[in-house]
Amino acid sequence: MEEFKYLIPEESNDATRMDASLMRTIEEHLRRTFNAHEYQELLLPTFEYADLLSGFGTNEETMFQFINHEGKRITLRTDFTVPIARIYSNAHTDEVRRYSYFGKVYRTQARHKGRSSELFQGGIELFGLPGREGDQECLSLIEETMQDIGLSDLKLELGSAKFYKRLMALVMDRSLTDILKKKKSSDMKHLVEVHDFDEDLNKLLLILPSAFGDIKCLREVKEIVKDDELLEAIEEMESLYEFSKHKENIIFDLCMVPERSYYTGIMMKGFSYYSAHPILQGGRYDHLFEHFYKNVPSIGFSYHLNNVLDAIGKENEAND
Repeated sequence: MEEFKYLIPEESNDATRMDASLMRTIEEHLRRTFNAHEYQELLLPTFEYADLLSGFGTNEETMFQFINHEGKRITLRTDFTVPIARIYSNAHTDEVRRYSYFGKVYRTQARHKGRSSELFQGGIELFGLPGREGDQECLSLIEETMQDIGLSDLKLELGSAKFYKRLMALVMDRSLTDILKKKKSSDMKHLVEVHDFDEDLNKLLLILPSAFGDIKCLREVKEIVKDDELLEAIEEMESLYEFSKHKENIIFDLCMVPERSYYTGIMMKGFSYYSAHPILQGGRYDHLFEHFYKNVPSIGFSYHLNNVLDAIGKENEAND
């Protein structure tokens, strides 16, 4: 027992190595930008009911769960979006609301993967602004803040939950998800061979594993798409690209699989050359509020500050 006086759990080991001063500086840059665009900062509770989060598709295996004095299951916060959606729902309003947040989420990780379970985030949620107008505001805020976090040569990857969900409805084979994640051409070819899809869908599926790159790649796929819903999803991504002020930093991934089951439209991931994991993630989730018996178009994103700091450290080492 004596040895534990000098050790910390592996779930928290990443936090001890973080540069607190640098993280606070980055937070202040983000906070200043969020405030300038009238995003109200919120402080969220650390504990939530496990049933609430699992009802929104959170994998219970990622939760740190407890039983409280009432005999109910509670968990450390795994997500900011759902608690903030609850705040908006309880406000009994249909107005456009803008919220920001900074803090930790807690998610169990597979052992020996080198990832902490104590994750620092900073981000925004935009409620009540539908379609392209909301997507464009979110993109503008991402592009503005990406200039301020101290990393060079960042890329913003765009995908579409609408595109993914329509593909799943057309294919009706769950193995497609894993094939898309791994971008394995051989597995996609096998999927096509064992199913009786029409020629247009076959052609699309076979090209998807390589459908990753700049706007030319997106438009090449668009040329062969015949399904109206798939085409609509591609046109949403294309429109957002045209709106961008930093088109040179945007890439597309038509194999992108939603990280959250409630995503419905545009999905975004920010990457640094010096990080193996995204520094930013977000997307549109227009059906989330159905759990609160409301219809509220919504979009948001968050910076993974652990990954940002790790990337800054590696970039500085490379430039020494």
